[in-house]
Amino acid sequence: MKNMDEVMICICLVVSLSSLVVVFDPGRAGAHCDRVSGPVAVAARQAVKSGDFKTAAIWVSEEQSKELRSAFDTSLEVYKMGGKAGELAEQYFMETTVRLHREAEGFPYEGLKPAQPPSRDIAVAESALTSGELDLVLDLLNAEIEQELEEIFQEVRTAEKNKSRSLEAGREWADAYVRYITYVHGIHQAIQAGPEHGVGK
Repeated sequence: MKNMDEVMICICLVVSLSSLVVVFDPGRAGAHCDRVSGPVAVAARQAVKSGDFKTAAIWVSEEQSKELRSAFDTSLEVYKMGGKAGELAEQYFMETTVRLHREAEGFPYEGLKPAQPPSRDIAVAESALTSGELDLVLDLLNAEIEQELEEIFQEVRTAEKNKSRSLEAGREWADAYVRYITYVHGIHQAIQAGPEHGVGK
């Protein structure tokens, strides 16, 4: 039979693991596909300017193509009028393409957001694609994981030495232990699960 401390640690572990769903949720990871400067909106703008539907269509699923095509044809007709009408047509098609793309990924559409620079991880990931050097991404991830894990690991080791001194010290160790285990477990689960972000997957 487990003692009370062990039971509490197990309970905390379950709760902490549940929170990792939020931490590692790709939908909350600062995705840039819903921004004016993101690749989906840029592709939609290019599609209207060039008249090439495929430029935008690659960002949505086959099931969504009919709706996107209808929006494209309407937008293109109005875009050719130029002026304010053209601007509105371009905006409408960007919003439609981004909305459908988000739906294909399985995430809600919350409007087309203002342009802003991508987060560091996305910038490095895209830079690696341009240069063909995956080491750029590996170096970034390895450095950040190593730094964070080293700090948590040392906290556990230090707390473990003092955990028998008092109830408070024991709780400090339990807290450090749970954070260490859930961090390692969460990263491992994310790696094993692979990418969930995709169009119609």
